[in-house]
Amino acid sequence: MDFDFPNLIGALTDEERITFYEVLAHNLTVSVRAIWSNDDLTDGQKVERMKWVNEIMHRVVMKSALLRVQRNQFTESDSWENIKSWMSLSPEIDAEVEWALRLSYKLVAGDLPPETLAPDPKVRL
Repeated sequence: MDFDFPNLIGALTDEERITFYEVLAHNLTVSVRAIWSNDDLTDGQKVERMKWVNEIMHRVVMKSALLRVQRNQFTESDSWENIKSWMSLSPEIDAEVEWALRLSYKLVAGDLPPETLAPDPKVRL
């Protein structure tokens, strides 16, 4: 994935960074819905992919909470390594996670209007 997470997210203001992680958590839930509704996947494949996206979501939500109360101890490089680690356990989720990352960043960076939070649920990622 060609996304310079540590530098792009690290360059955001504190409030923008919190917003990024909150929007990312939202977009990862949309990714889970896309996985669940994909009729080309078996139930086992769906569960496996959703499991690893869920692990990323756990860390994203906690990072947002820690940033909000100014108790974060993890760099953006730490967070990126964590996300890549979970993705490496299920490379099939790369497209969903990349979509969520890019859309979240574009929204926070001002490249997209706020109503662009989620795609049409019928559109496959």
